[in-house]
Amino acid sequence: MSIQYSIGEFAKKAGITIRALRYYDEINLLKPSYITPTGRRFYTEDNIMQLQKIVSLKFLGYPLEKIHELIHLQNWDLQESLEFQRQEMIQKREHLNRVIRALDHALFMMEEQNTIDANIFMALIHNIHKEEEQKEWFTNYFPKEAVEKIFDLPEEKYMKLNNEIASLFSELKAAYGQDSESPYVQALLKQYFDLALIIYPETFELMENLENQEIESIEDEDMQLFPSPFSPEEEKWLVQALQYYWDKRRHSNEPS
Repeated sequence: MSIQYSIGEFAKKAGITIRALRYYDEINLLKPSYITPTGRRFYTEDNIMQLQKIVSLKFLGYPLEKIHELIHLQNWDLQESLEFQRQEMIQKREHLNRVIRALDHALFMMEEQNTIDANIFMALIHNIHKEEEQKEWFTNYFPKEAVEKIFDLPEEKYMKLNNEIASLFSELKAAYGQDSESPYVQALLKQYFDLALIIYPETFELMENLENQEIESIEDEDMQLFPSPFSPEEEKWLVQALQYYWDKRRHSNEPS
């Protein structure tokens, strides 16, 4: 006859809480080998082996519901299940890496600026979160090599540029209401494009190519990839300022 352990003894031997054992019993994940008429639970060595399976699957990231399904299967394709779970874990790791990266950027901006407009902050964090989707969107209009170059920046440099852009956006928001053609507003836009040229020296050529494609409209879901930190009124004013900047630049580049 195999050795029987009370729930307390089994919990101590297996390194698990009595509460967890009772819950596993309740959800039919790990049933005691024997229950007395008075309700006392007793476990055996077979229960330890089953518990080891549960603990191993939990370590691999399986939820209890999936563990329950797997350990009760008659024919369990272990390799297929592990390959699927591995892919799930890779995706979770990539998500965690993006979250950590966004937090690093946020903390860096806070340290550098002490305060930052919430809309600007959320837009920049959104860009980190949606970077892969943004890459895919850009490849619809720009050469893939150009897109890769735009996004392929050393992380430290990218953090500093993000911080400078955030500061510049704050200055533009503060300048809202001024003449969009004023030297100060135009100087801010020049600073912005100077930063863009650091990221990609052919920025203006890419913008001209995009304009020449005459995109009639951008779908709402595409717009969601690039949330604006500016209010509708600020955007309207900014578009006027950008149009003036762009026209002035074109005229200055025309042959005499």
